[in-house]
Parts: sequence; structure tokens; C-alpha cells
Amino acid sequence: MDQDPFTQVYDALWALLEADENWTALVKPANRIKFSGPNPSPRKDEALSSDFPEVRIAATWLSPQLNADSSNSRVTARFEIQASSGDQRFDAVLFPVLWETLRALHGYRAALMALAWDGRPFVLRAQSRDISISIGQPDLKRGYRYWSGVWACEVEMWFPMASMMPVE
Repeated sequence: MDQDPFTQVYDALWALLEADENWTALVKPANRIKFSGPNPSPRKDEALSSDFPEVRIAATWLSPQLNADSSNSRVTARFEIQASSGDQRFDAVLFPVLWETLRALHGYRAALMALAWDGRPFVLRAQSRDISISIGQPDLKRGYRYWSGVWACEVEMWFPMASMMPVE
């Protein structure tokens, strides 16, 4: 059985980031907070203030339409790349991470549209979206005022209704 489509998209975004040497030079492996894989608690709640930047990819919303038309279901999901710079100066960490993130994701559409589930490509549209840059996200800051949005993408996925039916 194929890996579920949401995990495929999530992993493809991480693969793009980690394939870029400039991006990986800025963000240490231990500071790539992945909400997938073997670690059930990837957040580093006890991190030192000097242990930055941290980057994570968050799935922030999902809009399923199980009967989008007469033969397909559609799901639109939003993924956000968020960074914690550990420094309130934009030019110290945030802007360099932002810039290298944008460069690393330059080919995101082709990478996402190449994904397949049940033997078929499923990503019909992938579009980057606006995201605010801020230092006041209390849920994300772990006691620091440095979390900020970096990049967001909406991914529109289509699946034939026949492939959505439960297997008996």
C-alpha cells in the first residue's frame, strides 16, 4: 500500500529543504523539527536559547470535499514552514533562513505533482501563499519571542471516488 498522500506531501517538502546545501548549512539536523517519523515528541521544549535556528513544517488546515464532483473527491491542505530564529533581528538569522528556504523550495510544484497514490498522480495544484512574519506566536515560542512564518503552500489533491472507498 502506498504511503498516505498527506505524509507524501510533508516528506517531499522536507526532502526539498534537506537536499539544498545552503539551507542545511544554516539549520542543524537536530533543529529540524519533524512531526513525522519515529520520534513521537519532536519539539525541543527545553532547548537552550543559543540552539537556533529551528525550522518545522506544520500542517495548518485541511479542507476535504468528499464529493467534489460526480466522480472525484478533493482535499486541499495547507502546509507552513515556520522558523524560530532565537534573535529578534531579522538580518541575523530569520532573513537568511527565509531566503535559503525560498531557494530550496523553488522546484516544489514539480516535486509535489510527481507524487502518486493508488498508482495515480494526485496533486492537481500547488500554490505558495502569503504568510505573516511575526515574533508574537505564544503557542510556538516556548518562552522565546522568535517564531515566525517563513513560507506557506496550499496543495490541492484529487482522488477518484472509487479509490476512496474502504477496502472490504
